[in-house]
Amino acid sequence: MSIEQLKELFGNQEAILELVQLEGGELALRNAGSEKEPLVKIQFNDEVKTLLGDQMPVIAQHMVQAALFAMMEKQVNEWQAEIVDEQPQHLS
Repeated sequence: MSIEQLKELFGNQEAILELVQLEGGELALRNAGSEKEPLVKIQFNDEVKTLLGDQMPVIAQHMVQAALFAMMEKQVNEWQAEIVDEQPQHLS
């Protein structure tokens, strides 16, 4: 995902995201104050909800943080990638 795609998705580079609980019990990540469709929805089944208890929002937050970190790491790796235009001598 490019910076341009991220800007389009979040509206700008300094997006403020919020994790909210929707009426149906799903947790959703969205741009703060936005009425658009959430960027991500997380839904746990009843058994997992019981298991997690009041820790459910914390677990969802960790899931979102891990996804955002992976996305940023992927972008940084693309920026740091070395582009070689030479034909390799040997193909493995």
